[in-house]
Amino acid sequence: MAARFRSLAPRVFTLTLFCAALGFAQAKRPILHKDFDAWRSITGQTLSRDGKFLAYAYMPQDGDGDLVVRELATGKEWRQSVGALPPPAIVPVDVETPPPPRTVKMSFTSDGQYLIAQTYPAKAATEQARKAKKKAEEMPKQGLLILKLGGGEAVRVENVKSFQVPEKGGPWLAYLKEPAVPVKPTDAVKTTEQDGDGEDQARGAAGRGAAGGKKEFGTELVLRNLTKAEGGERTFANASEYTIARDGKTLVYAVSSKKEEENGVYAVATTAEGAPAALASGKGKYSKIAWSREQDKLAFLFEKSAMLWDGSAGKAVEVVNAQTAGLPAGMVVSDKGAVTFSRDGKRLYVPVAAPPKAEKPAEEAAPNDEKVLMDLWRWNDDLVQPMQKVRATQERNRTYRGVYDIAAKKYVQLATPAMQTVLPTDDGLLALGLDDRAWRRMIDYDSTYQDVYLVNGNSGQRKLMLRQLPGGGGPGGGVLQIAPDGKHAFYYNAKAWHVMTLPEGASKNVSSSLGVAFFDEEDDTPNPPGSYGHSGWAKDSQSFFVNDQYDVWQVFVDGRPARNLTSGEGRKAKIQFRIQRVDAVDESEDRGQDATKPFTFRAESEETRESGFYRVTGTGAPQRLLWGAKNYRFATRAKDADVVLITASRFDEFPDLQLTNASFAAPRKVSNGAAQMEPFLWGQGELVSYKNVDGVPLRAALYKPANFDPKKKYPMIVYIYEKLSQGVHAFVEPRPGHSINFSQYTSQGYVILTPDIVYSVGHPGQSALKCVLPAIQSVVDLGFIDEKRIGIQGHSWGGYQIAYMVTQTNRFRAAEAGAPVGNMTSAYSGIRWGSGMPRQFQYEKTQSRIGPSLYDNPLLYIENSPIFQVKRVETPMLILHDDNDDAVPWYQGIEFFLALRRTGKEAYLMNYNGELHGLRRRPDQKDYAIRMQQFFDHFLKDADKPEWMEKGIPFIEREEEKERFEKLTDQR
Repeated sequence: MAARFRSLAPRVFTLTLFCAALGFAQAKRPILHKDFDAWRSITGQTLSRDGKFLAYAYMPQDGDGDLVVRELATGKEWRQSVGALPPPAIVPVDVETPPPPRTVKMSFTSDGQYLIAQTYPAKAATEQARKAKKKAEEMPKQGLLILKLGGGEAVRVENVKSFQVPEKGGPWLAYLKEPAVPVKPTDAVKTTEQDGDGEDQARGAAGRGAAGGKKEFGTELVLRNLTKAEGGERTFANASEYTIARDGKTLVYAVSSKKEEENGVYAVATTAEGAPAALASGKGKYSKIAWSREQDKLAFLFEKSAMLWDGSAGKAVEVVNAQTAGLPAGMVVSDKGAVTFSRDGKRLYVPVAAPPKAEKPAEEAAPNDEKVLMDLWRWNDDLVQPMQKVRATQERNRTYRGVYDIAAKKYVQLATPAMQTVLPTDDGLLALGLDDRAWRRMIDYDSTYQDVYLVNGNSGQRKLMLRQLPGGGGPGGGVLQIAPDGKHAFYYNAKAWHVMTLPEGASKNVSSSLGVAFFDEEDDTPNPPGSYGHSGWAKDSQSFFVNDQYDVWQVFVDGRPARNLTSGEGRKAKIQFRIQRVDAVDESEDRGQDATKPFTFRAESEETRESGFYRVTGTGAPQRLLWGAKNYRFATRAKDADVVLITASRFDEFPDLQLTNASFAAPRKVSNGAAQMEPFLWGQGELVSYKNVDGVPLRAALYKPANFDPKKKYPMIVYIYEKLSQGVHAFVEPRPGHSINFSQYTSQGYVILTPDIVYSVGHPGQSALKCVLPAIQSVVDLGFIDEKRIGIQGHSWGGYQIAYMVTQTNRFRAAEAGAPVGNMTSAYSGIRWGSGMPRQFQYEKTQSRIGPSLYDNPLLYIENSPIFQVKRVETPMLILHDDNDDAVPWYQGIEFFLALRRTGKEAYLMNYNGELHGLRRRPDQKDYAIRMQQFFDHFLKDADKPEWMEKGIPFIEREEEKERFEKLTDQR
């Protein structure tokens, strides 16, 4: 009996494990809309300089998040709440400089003893203040968290606007604090008198290190020695801006006080107890404090002049003002720009502009009902009125860079209204100037172009170097870059890379003879193809690095043969290599790749989308360091230690942080964001191959549901744009939006297909059809798709292609098209309101891919316009187009909807009032995500038709519908 029991025991144990595993699997559930808010992401990851500590923000989409600090050697963690991120700024889609993403700013002190982090108000506190109808200035404010590493002791400071720690200066912290409620000047004086702090009141704005008493404006700059438990703080009143030196030895700040005679710029020695030294003081505005790179000089602006302090003299001296020789007539030094030093510290760049126009006294201003506001669209203006309107603030704040030679005491104007942008060399002796005036009107229907001039930094003289360089030049376009030593510049033009010698200006094509293309061979727009990119100059200025489709080349300026750094292995294996900087350098010192050291590359297979890292030492072939069927990415490294962070993701793998070294050996997870996936069903991604109608080999990413069973029949949604298969290993966090969320939909039993699309110029609609239908068929042939339950969804360019395709095929049971162009003949001369640009360039040169103008070939525009073939549509349509769309004018959605309505087709148009090109407000995103899923569930899963589809939403019942649907949102 005992023997029998022993023999059964393993079976019973195995059965128990099986049942437990089955129960665990059954316990997993689909991702619901109500799960979005709590989903967390890792942001702001940073390492201490010595590589011993890791910190990151672990933030939900809506709600209070945490700061996580981990001691890497022991795995011990500390967590502190940092409040709720504010809503993202809603900016136009074409804005030139979008705001930085929402995150938690954090910094380790250079000695690795403390972590300083920004905090936000708790969500509950903000909501309570809103319900109480608090004014903006009375709302809860940001704060500061000071965490002692190793012990976890935390100190919080309320109402902190900003903070700085020195890059190499040890345990010093400076931060600007504001009162919880702004103090009126009269109240502040009264309170100060009541406190009896007459001495502090007399010292006023200069502070003199006093910590007590109320200040007139209420703002305080705090300098804190973090190692001192008591007496480690000094405060300075009414600071408007500040900067702490990299070595932590000096704090400099500007004062703006009600008592204007106390205004000025003051310097404080952090290790001394003496009073702040006034570098300049007196009535007026002081701003834009800037250190030289060596921090032996400091500059700032005072009213309409530039001031310089050399670190040894007691006072700053005025170096550029309205009387300075060389300053253009009618211009003054302007605080709308920044003052900066040349890299060698010998020259000072000064912003100048026309003086601001004086405002008319209120009594002279005409009443609003008597004002005349009129826009004149003149045929030969450089820019059309909408572009002028969008750029009005930029133009009002535009400044022109001049240079002041500190030793020679000479000022030279570099930039002017005729040549607004200049790119100086490190020493400021030369600059490349960009002038687009001759080509501005072409922006309506073509690309941007610049004439490039060589500017002499000593005389301001100019010499034309290049005419009509496409792409705008400059760092933003990345097509024109000066070597660190200022003797050469490289640029991309006419499908090739060129080197220009400076100051001579001779140019040489350095890539056309290398036997491979450096232009994008797969570019299928009418525009000339762009490059595959570059990795900048080598540190020694003797070479620079450019990419072909697969490999990386080192091009020498002295005429030596270019070197294929990856030995052609990329082209052989169809692996794309790109230089990945992993060397430990301070940003202020970085001048490019050190070509004498081994090169590291991030690599990705074009065929499988596997990725990883390689190393090249000397002239050898690339050696694989790390590789896998994942999306590997470099995150950051410690500045003073061989400690590297990377991420690895798949569609079903959260991009947790992994710890490794510069050789990417034995990476191990040091975060656990993946734990939040445990309750949910999760799909998997893979690649499928197919050919379009013309026989072109293509790929698509296919995302299968959790617990996929090839014997079942699944509904499928096709999501399109252009090429998307490269994202097969990307992790898609559950999130609401104007497009389907792949993770959520696969969790709920859908198959998702994202096929690649290639185009023939003049026929974008047919091109999409020729790619999408064969991709669908290739998956249908696998046997697990219900052919009667296939939907399609896309936004913007994807929305247009869908609107066109439903006029050509009945393959789809349901379709959603977001912000679609319905009529190319009217869209052609529409406006992209976000940038103010006419839309003609899109059709003639870029994404819409028509080629000729509407006036040269109107039939192509008619052929590709859905509304002219709308009678063929049999597919139920959901259209999203918002009335403030800043890219595709929303009348395009209206035209398409009215054409469908007129011909009796089932169609629904949703317009979220005031929204832009795609939904930006989270409540709107959540609302539409639910309605779009209801639409697809009805047609592809036989779910009941939702009430809004069945009965509509009368205009006068919109508020009631909002309240009813918000309750539904909480349940889904």
